[in-house]
Amino acid sequence: MEAVVREVKEMAAKIEQVGDVWDLERYLTQRRHEIDRQYDYRYSVLPEVFGNLIRKGRIREEDLRGLRDDKLDYVQAYAKF
Repeated sequence: MEAVVREVKEMAAKIEQVGDVWDLERYLTQRRHEIDRQYDYRYSVLPEVFGNLIRKGRIREEDLRGLRDDKLDYVQAYAKF
């Protein structure tokens, strides 16, 4: 989120015409959708979300301590994709 805020501030500082505002709006919409997909908290997709976050280095397997072994196995397998 810090990177998004930084980028938005840079883009906003460069706004000179209306088209620049719409470019900023498009950027924000795109980033919101990307973030929503990356951090989807629906129970049915949490193993995939956790696998993606492990693969990207945002969480570690140790952070998932307490998950059942079958869920952890699924997350680990998904992280290797």
